[in-house]
Amino acid sequence: MSIFPRPIIVISKCLGFAPCRYDVGMIQFPLVESMKPYVDFIDICPECEIGLGVPREPIRIVFKDKKRLIQPATGLDFTDKMVAFGKSYLEKLEDFDGFILKSKSPSCGIGTTKVFQDSFSKEYLHHHENGFFVDAVLRSFPDLPVIDEKHVDDPLLRDYFLTRVFALSSFREASFCGKMQTLNSLVEYHTKNKFLFMAYDKQLMTCMGNIVANRGNFPVENAYENYLSLLLQVLSKQAGTGSTINALMHAFGYLSRNLSASEKFNFMQKLQKYREDGSVIFELRKWFISKAEEFSADYLLKQTLFCPYPPELSGSLRIV
Repeated sequence: MSIFPRPIIVISKCLGFAPCRYDVGMIQFPLVESMKPYVDFIDICPECEIGLGVPREPIRIVFKDKKRLIQPATGLDFTDKMVAFGKSYLEKLEDFDGFILKSKSPSCGIGTTKVFQDSFSKEYLHHHENGFFVDAVLRSFPDLPVIDEKHVDDPLLRDYFLTRVFALSSFREASFCGKMQTLNSLVEYHTKNKFLFMAYDKQLMTCMGNIVANRGNFPVENAYENYLSLLLQVLSKQAGTGSTINALMHAFGYLSRNLSASEKFNFMQKLQKYREDGSVIFELRKWFISKAEEFSADYLLKQTLFCPYPPELSGSLRIV
């Protein structure tokens, strides 16, 4: 089975790292403890970073002529400070693969933050705004995985997020294997991810293969740059049911001659269940790994489609 690289994830500090919320609270976030053996975290509280203490008077997003970050109790406007911090912090950040941020926060909320008409209204205009730090993240890194602590509790959304961060971390590791980019490392990376990328977009996967082949004998640095552009594109949306089934059928071809008629029928039944329920993908992955081990199908055992990240992270982990 795969040896996984350690992704680097930027995370809101209040998600299990420090009691830094406005009310000195901290969110108990079990996923963090489960991930620590496999992931390196960079924890950040944008509100503390701009000088707001703990405890502190709450801040909110107000929108009249433009989007502002206001502290109602004091009337202070922290918009410029937060915008400047987000830009500066992200410019200095190096070697990371994604973000897990606090939902509903005026700094870190991802499409879940309340917007008010003024500093004093009890009724909000809507609750679908991004926090100010998230605005900076999406401007600077529109292709990187970003999720909040509520959505990561959903098994399929968590699966997509973890698949992306581990794929990107693995590419980062391949890019600087021995501190020097080599075409062999890129070939190895593409080979083990072939079925995974096929499940996302077969056409882009083929284009990535053409870059790896390097028939034009381009400099290795150019190959990595062009490959990364397509990698971010191929992982930019969740794999479709049809394309995933296509990838699974290609992989099935490596096993089918060893399977009995009843085993083949069992596999087809699982595919039909998957058409109706996306969570069956976890069952299908286990089936492939079991059969690949049984028949010593080493090529399949190396494929990240069946184990895109440490399996210990795929369980149901509830937020307290």
